Amino acid sequence: MNPDERHRSADTGERQAHARIAAALARLFKPDAVTVPHPYLTRHLAHHAALGEALDDSHVPPGLLPWVSGDGVRGLLGLPHARRANREWLTAWAAIEPYVQDADLPARCSSLHLAYTALRFPGVPRQDLPQEAAEFPGSRLCVLWSQWAPPSNVLATLNRRSLSLATAEGPDGTQLLVVGSELGGIELIDRATGAPVGDRIPAHDGDVRCLFFVAHSAGGGALVSGSTDGTVRVWDTVRGTLLDHMTFGGPTWTAAVTGYRDGAGTLTVAGISGSGTVKLWREHAEELHLADMSAHPLEQAAFALGLANGPGGRQLLVGAGRTLNVWDTADHRLLRQYPVGAPVRCLTETTVPGRVATGHSDGSITLWDTASGLETVFRGEGESVTAVAALRIDGSDLLATAGSGSTIDLWDMDTRHRTGQLTGHTDVVTALRTISAGDCDRLASTARDNTVRLWDTHAIHQAIRGTAAAPAAVAAAITPESVATPLLAVNYSTAQTQVWNTLTGTVTGSFGRDSKHASSALSWAPEHEGRRLLLWAASDHSIRSWDPVRGVAAGVLLQGHSRPVRALASTTACDGRRLAISGDDFTVRLWDLDSEQPLQQWQHPYTVRTVAAASDGVSADWFASGSADGTVRLWAATDPAPIKVLSCRQGIINAVAINPGTSPLPPFLASGGDDRTVRLWDLRTLEAIREPLRGHTAAIEAIATWTTSADVARPYVASSSRDGTIRVWNATTSSCVLQLATGTPVHTLSVRPSSDVDKVVLVMAGEAGVAVLELDLEDPSPTK
Repeated sequence: MNPDERHRSADTGERQAHARIAAALARLFKPDAVTVPHPYLTRHLAHHAALGEALDDSHVPPGLLPWVSGDGVRGLLGLPHARRANREWLTAWAAIEPYVQDADLPARCSSLHLAYTALRFPGVPRQDLPQEAAEFPGSRLCVLWSQWAPPSNVLATLNRRSLSLATAEGPDGTQLLVVGSELGGIELIDRATGAPVGDRIPAHDGDVRCLFFVAHSAGGGALVSGSTDGTVRVWDTVRGTLLDHMTFGGPTWTAAVTGYRDGAGTLTVAGISGSGTVKLWREHAEELHLADMSAHPLEQAAFALGLANGPGGRQLLVGAGRTLNVWDTADHRLLRQYPVGAPVRCLTETTVPGRVATGHSDGSITLWDTASGLETVFRGEGESVTAVAALRIDGSDLLATAGSGSTIDLWDMDTRHRTGQLTGHTDVVTALRTISAGDCDRLASTARDNTVRLWDTHAIHQAIRGTAAAPAAVAAAITPESVATPLLAVNYSTAQTQVWNTLTGTVTGSFGRDSKHASSALSWAPEHEGRRLLLWAASDHSIRSWDPVRGVAAGVLLQGHSRPVRALASTTACDGRRLAISGDDFTVRLWDLDSEQPLQQWQHPYTVRTVAAASDGVSADWFASGSADGTVRLWAATDPAPIKVLSCRQGIINAVAINPGTSPLPPFLASGGDDRTVRLWDLRTLEAIREPLRGHTAAIEAIATWTTSADVARPYVASSSRDGTIRVWNATTSSCVLQLATGTPVHTLSVRPSSDVDKVVLVMAGEAGVAVLELDLEDPSPTK
């Protein structure tokens, strides 16, 4: 047997040994939520299965996943993780793993149950689900029906908005992604598992706007960071220590940084300030003032900096402002200078030697030949290009760009055309970085949605073919308890509205809206004379209706708003059916649905983001609106002035909900805003109830509230956040009773009592689709 054959034989024997260990350990697990597994199982079973190439649901039992505390399953599967027939539970766990790291056992069981059912049985009603999907030990929910597909490429979720990205090498050769965030922090993330490496580095006194890594031949290297505090700092990624720093002086900021090693291995760091000063820091030498670049006449603070490979492997430093300057890194001579047509926002080296790409404020991308100045312009759609990365996929040279939206555009460098879009981020994309991998690179991205995502070759091919993602569910509303057969109406981002029978999972009707712009304004009108109408906002800002029985549009119902409608809220008040409408024209309008006549027009000083309406059915009606000025206004139908203006101190108010119940709390209002908290307000005293509800790590997106009708009535509040979770709170104790990982923001929440008085039906709609859940919050599962 030759050495290669002996090596392969040893590898095979080792894999088989690990597979046998995994199988033996799996037999030791007792599949219930009461018995705590042995720590060795929770920490090492999945790792043994991966080493034995037996990472599947039979070797890692589904019931063990909520207990896993060792290697991240998502890292063992590889990101983005692909679905396989024998990995359904593992894939579901990988989708929600980043969101439940610190959650308790019921939250982990419930989140896994939702992810598995939604991914494995989309559109299947509960009565048709197999036993393992209908019920899961330790879960506090069951899925009545869903079309929900959480993303599979989220590498990590962060507590702060991330603004910059770099790839790096850490201790022991660990491959890292480095994230620069608001308020000066730098975080290191394991590229394989998404787990944090070390503690967050408090690196700067301002936002970390740019990062660059320079490798060392002996391993590790230097990380360069630039900030709005006007400094450039150099870090040792192996030791995690600060090596040195460079300042520009004066009231300026660092616009871009880069770095390289010369032929002798000496580290050089380059930075450009917001006023165009280019400086170099070199090991064992003094700082060098290289140049003062001129700003573009259309913008006085637009500069970028990067590297390129020139003829014969010569390394070039390239800066952009009014002109594109090319320096030789060996002697720092200015080699060439070319005029720039539009203010520059970003610059990157491409996969073609000698060429760099710049993104501009007018939405264009320019591909430059550094030797000749020959330029190729890609025309975008007018939105500023703030991030650009170059990658090679199956031999094709592509550019990925991002601007003021949540999508990433892909451009073919040969044809100059946009070939596709990567969708998934739910807020503005802030940074892009290529992860080189031979002929098929991967792309890393981060955004204001606090996520770091990876896009592999498959995801990029899907985007180019236009099959990357299903349409988002912008809003959903379920009929209230008085309807025997609950209907779920869903507004999709494709200007399509569908109505589902939630008991059978079938579409009972659909219609196309008259605008491609997604509308979150959707509500069922209270039943009247046995008739129920679905209300929705049209592009002309009127409210129209659709009859689910006849399956036809009932025409324009209400008019008056001059700008887009944000939200609808209907209720059966003490003296008739009412509808409150909020719009971007700074008004809330109240209508009598019985007479179809206006009752009030309430004025706001700022945009109204949300509205709520409720009644106790006896003597009190409540109408509330949340505004971009950080206040909630309470209104009475008989008064054009607000009863009370609540100063919530929550930033922009994105969501309000009213609970008219009277036991054990008085009627109350819940408000949620950009400060990540939920506040409760007593509607009798108009004072805050206790301290804010804290736990979310991003802005609140939607709120629902209800009171159970069990033997002991309990009021609850559900809040969804841009952090990819829903939290359910006991309003009496202010405690979080369930944290549910959704993997992507939920835009709207609706609640309906269940046929079981101890339970409630919760509807959620968001980027991943829509799901109808039955929650059991009265009888918690054991958590020992």
